[in-house]
Amino acid sequence: MDRPRTVPLGRITGSATALVAIALLAACTADSETDAAGADRGVAPTAAPVATASPAAIETETDPPASTAPAVPELDPEACEDAPAVTVPPTDEPLDVLRPCTLPEELGVYVVNEGSGPGAENGDTLIVDYTGIRAVDGEMFDMSYLRGVPLDFVLGRGGVILGWDVGLLGARTGEVVKLDIPGDMAYGASPPSGSTIEPGDALTFLIQVRAVIPAADPADAPLDLLVQPSEGATGVTWSDAVIGEGAPIRPGQTAVVQLLLVRGDNLKVLLNTWERSDPFQIIMSEGQTLPGMLEGLDGATVGSTRVIAMPPEQAFGPDGEPGLGLPAGIDLIVVAEVLGVY
Repeated sequence: MDRPRTVPLGRITGSATALVAIALLAACTADSETDAAGADRGVAPTAAPVATASPAAIETETDPPASTAPAVPELDPEACEDAPAVTVPPTDEPLDVLRPCTLPEELGVYVVNEGSGPGAENGDTLIVDYTGIRAVDGEMFDMSYLRGVPLDFVLGRGGVILGWDVGLLGARTGEVVKLDIPGDMAYGASPPSGSTIEPGDALTFLIQVRAVIPAADPADAPLDLLVQPSEGATGVTWSDAVIGEGAPIRPGQTAVVQLLLVRGDNLKVLLNTWERSDPFQIIMSEGQTLPGMLEGLDGATVGSTRVIAMPPEQAFGPDGEPGLGLPAGIDLIVVAEVLGVY
């Protein structure tokens, strides 16, 4: 029996009305009510993150891989700079940050390492790591690296302090930027309870932009992509419909992706994250995502659209995922647009 010819996915799109437990695929929650209020992300309303909060971990069905807490840099309160003098390369370790020699009266934005890709616009989601200090004395009050989870927030919605919403406009993936923020663009007269920030304090942040995620539009889903059905696959295969020019995904990193999950036999779309405006963050470690995803996404570059076909054993298992509409014994096809990696 001949296999069906390739057809656009949009002709046979299904509608998943509820997100089932997609084994170990972790969703971003940048538009959730808790993010807007800042209760679970270490972000007070219209405020930047503070160390006293309890940010929510990325949602997974298993614990994230154990990691060693990074060493906290020893900050010299006597050292200062009014503009960064050196280029700071991207790193997974906390970065040294110096207070300004002159307290800022207006927002200072200094790009100390260039990024790549489109600049961030209002409505985009940014995923960042950062170190924050009081500008007056260099005392550190927060550092995302110690939590092991970067911060994600929607730019321009008031979920962070004004200095971030303004200063990170145009930021690109991979960029390292220093912000010297006057008190009226930070917390003003109402600093977060329990923090060492005083009323009116100017603040300095050194921020690594891990990913810039454009605001999702359901019309951007690649439902017109021609895909070959997959039946009886014996291993994971993949091809790139679009090849991106960004950094490649490597084991142990976290990939930020938009996804279509598709039945291999009839190409029915089971899940479309563009419709949910909610990309996934996938931890590229064994036990943290589907085995076929771990193998198929390895090496995909930011900006790519990769089509991955996998047998049931490399997806949800031989019983499929009935709640998603994937029967037992049916191959899974994943169409993944890579938005970022960190």
